[in-house]
Amino acid sequence: MMTLLLALTLSASAQVPVSATMDRTGAVNVEHMGGPFGIGLGLGAPSGVAGKLWISDWSAFQFSAGGDIGEFGDLVAVADYVLQFRPFESGSTDVSVPLHIGGGINIGGNVHSGSDVYDGGVWRIGPRGVIGLSVLIKTLPIDIYVETAPTIYVFEDPGWSFDGQIGIRHYL
Repeated sequence: MMTLLLALTLSASAQVPVSATMDRTGAVNVEHMGGPFGIGLGLGAPSGVAGKLWISDWSAFQFSAGGDIGEFGDLVAVADYVLQFRPFESGSTDVSVPLHIGGGINIGGNVHSGSDVYDGGVWRIGPRGVIGLSVLIKTLPIDIYVETAPTIYVFEDPGWSFDGQIGIRHYL
């Protein structure tokens, strides 16, 4: 995973911006309306509120918090730093489909003592990798995204999971 992340990072300088006005330090304003901060809803692991803060045309911080589907009392929060790549054309100047890859942290647990999976109060913390793509429409202040994130839990209840999420964010 680290080798892939390093290879993609080093190839970022070879990426061609979507428009001549894009650069590595500007806000992402040529690919969608609205500002650099988006907030919305995600469905998956976790299901709940999702947000993204673009810090340049090539990178962003994203987060999500809520519960995992199928487990009563489950609470999860994730935060990631992602690099954005545009490896292919969408076929339209009004739509872009950036790929994102990065890493972050997953903090989750179950507060319900009658859980079949967790005993109440057990928290799982660990690093995660994330890869996904977004659909950005130039005339709308939204993005629609899908991603997957393998996670290795190293604290309190060691293990692993393979999470995923689909969602929509509105940019302010």
